[in-house]
Amino acid sequence: MRSWLLRLMLGLLVWGQTALAWDSGRKVFAHYMVCIPTYGGSSKVEDYQREIRAAQAAGIDGFALNCGGWTVREPHYKKRTLLIYQAAKELGTDFKLFISVDNAPRLTAAEKRDMVESFRDHPNQFRYDGKPVLSTFGGKREQTDFIRREFQGERAIVYVPFYYPHPAAEMPDQAQVEQVFREQPELDGFFHFGAAGTPAQIAACNHLLARTWLGAGKLFMAGITPYYRGLGGNYRVFESHGFEGLAQQWEGAINDKATWVEIVTWNDWGEASYVAPFGAPAETNFWNNHWGPMLSHAACLDASRYYIDWYKAGTPPKITEDALFYAYRLHPKAVPGLVKPGDSARKTALPSGADKLLDDVFVTLFLTAPAQFTIHSGDTTQTFEAPAGVQHLAMPFAPGRQRFVLARGGTTLIDKTGEQEISAADAWGNFNLFAGEAKGRTQNPASRP
Repeated sequence: MRSWLLRLMLGLLVWGQTALAWDSGRKVFAHYMVCIPTYGGSSKVEDYQREIRAAQAAGIDGFALNCGGWTVREPHYKKRTLLIYQAAKELGTDFKLFISVDNAPRLTAAEKRDMVESFRDHPNQFRYDGKPVLSTFGGKREQTDFIRREFQGERAIVYVPFYYPHPAAEMPDQAQVEQVFREQPELDGFFHFGAAGTPAQIAACNHLLARTWLGAGKLFMAGITPYYRGLGGNYRVFESHGFEGLAQQWEGAINDKATWVEIVTWNDWGEASYVAPFGAPAETNFWNNHWGPMLSHAACLDASRYYIDWYKAGTPPKITEDALFYAYRLHPKAVPGLVKPGDSARKTALPSGADKLLDDVFVTLFLTAPAQFTIHSGDTTQTFEAPAGVQHLAMPFAPGRQRFVLARGGTTLIDKTGEQEISAADAWGNFNLFAGEAKGRTQNPASRP
């Protein structure tokens, strides 16, 4: 029997025997695009500290710093990375950082070596088994050989990359998972970037990869994505079912006992997979409208806190406050959007995958006790009897304001109108997702006595 297959079978046996064990060292990271910081390309230490505070408040333990350059072609990558490490150190909150190498063929050997050695002894460098962790987005056999050759003995690192199979597949099947495992047996573990897929696809791939890599006694970092809509030549979109899709991915990572989780992404504005807060939910002007009007996804981050705590503790947390999280697009799926914001031609089209979208408003409830919940979508209304716990609800949306009312025993607990309206014909939201939330006793200003 081939050695890789024997290792896999023995590892699966061990994994199955220890499936009930829970690792208290579980950590949650967010994929941070160093090329586009939330507060602009001239961000200072205090700006990065604002981002770190926001991430830690949501239960995130660190950033995986995506670097597609370093010092030769794009020296701003190292300059910004140094500032981020400095910001974390000065905060003194033990926020962890590690590099995620992007576009490795463009980087010189000296640059890749410097990515590790510049932060090897930094107090905020994320380590596993006492060694610095390095990840990637993409890479091939040459990258693995470089790591093996360069980082040995006392200079060893823990290498947990994301590699595509060949031919490339964003959502690998079992054979493709086994191909990468078979061809890269010396990897310390594997990361699933995910992102460009439905929540069900991402969760299914996470499961296949967890079973393979954890089963072989390796590390596995699951990717979790709140939403995805690309632009330009990548103009495509996937239905997320609001926060239900997030919950599906989180519960999968929990059941798979992923070593770590990486939220993909913190700030990829171009692919709309971001969770970073950048202002009030009604604000849309961001980075001088470089990607067009931006819609808040901050509620995706807040809704994840329940699952982050569950993932780390091994048991679902007790719900101590009523909360609701709503998500919807701002226009029907049949209305074309801008293929590339900022393009003088202003070409409009339907993104790939638009036909599979649902023209629904989605709500996830976290309830301390049973309650009545009503969605007012434009001139339509639907009321639900919701039990205690977590509930995912949806109804077809109508143009106009979106209002959410939670009541219990005849008392209104939450009455919240979404900050963005839905238009029947104006696709200014460009197939992005808008997310908002309300907690405790919340009333619209007009409804207050």
